[in-house]
Amino acid sequence: MVKATSASTENKTDFLSEDALLHRRAIDYYLKASAPDAPIFILNDNLSFEDALAHAAELLHCAVETANASGEVMKAPQRAVMHLVEMAKGVVDQALECAQPR
Repeated sequence: MVKATSASTENKTDFLSEDALLHRRAIDYYLKASAPDAPIFILNDNLSFEDALAHAAELLHCAVETANASGEVMKAPQRAVMHLVEMAKGVVDQALECAQPR
């Protein structure tokens, strides 16, 4: 059985264009940076207690807003996680109020 192929596919090279190589390098770099052993983020060693609480409160606020913005009905495990996030946000907000000078 003879397989018919066009001349254009026979002349096709396996070399990538310069743009494709640059894209592949960028993707490899960022995928390597998000490897399981790489930290998700790095905390600033000079971060004060109050600033750390404020950042934690903002992150928890963003988590709540992101979950609420999805518009999908949450299942029981998702609702439980959201309840824990909201409780943590309440604790952090209370800690921030206690840390504020009066």
